Amino acid sequence: MTSINNIFGELLHSETFWVAVAFIIFVILCFKKGKKALIEALDKRIEEIRKKIEEARKIKKEAEDNLIEAKTNLKKMIENKKIIIKNANEEGLNLKKKLLNEEKNYNLTYEKKIFDRIEQSKNEAISDIKKIALEVSIKSILEFFKQEKVVNQSDSIAKSITELFKEKKNKERNYKEL
Repeated sequence: MTSINNIFGELLHSETFWVAVAFIIFVILCFKKGKKALIEALDKRIEEIRKKIEEARKIKKEAEDNLIEAKTNLKKMIENKKIIIKNANEEGLNLKKKLLNEEKNYNLTYEKKIFDRIEQSKNEAISDIKKIALEVSIKSILEFFKQEKVVNQSDSIAKSITELFKEKKNKERNYKEL
C-alpha cells in the first residue's frame, strides 16, 4: 500500500494532475452553467428543424395536390380535345353533305335550265319549220293556181292567203316584243 500512497502522494504534488483536475472542474462548471444555454440553443435548433420539416410537409402536400389537380386538368383537356375533334369531324361531315347537296341542287337547276333552253330551241325550230312550210305551201298553192289559170278565184284566194300570212307575221312580231 505504500506504493499506492506514494503514487497518490506524487499525484497530489504533480502540476499535471492539478491542471487535469482543474480542467475537469472547469468542464463540469461550464457544463452546469452552459447546460441551460446549450439546451436552449439545441431546443431552438430542434424547433427550427421541426418548422422546416413541417414546411417541407406542407410544400409536399401542396405539390401532391397540384399534381392531382394537374392530372385531373390533363384528363379534362384530353376529353375536351376528343370532344372538339369529334365535333369538328361531325361539322366537317355536315358541311361536306351541305356542299354536296348544294352542288347537286345547282346541277339540277343548271340541267333544268339547259333542258328548258333545249326545249325552247326545239320549239323555235319547230315554229321556224312551220313558218317555212307555210310559206312553201302558200307559194306552191299560188303557183298551182297560176298554172291552172284559175285567175278569178286565184286572185281572191291569193289575197286571202297573203293577208293571213301578214297577220301571222304581225302577231309574231307583237309576241316577240312582249
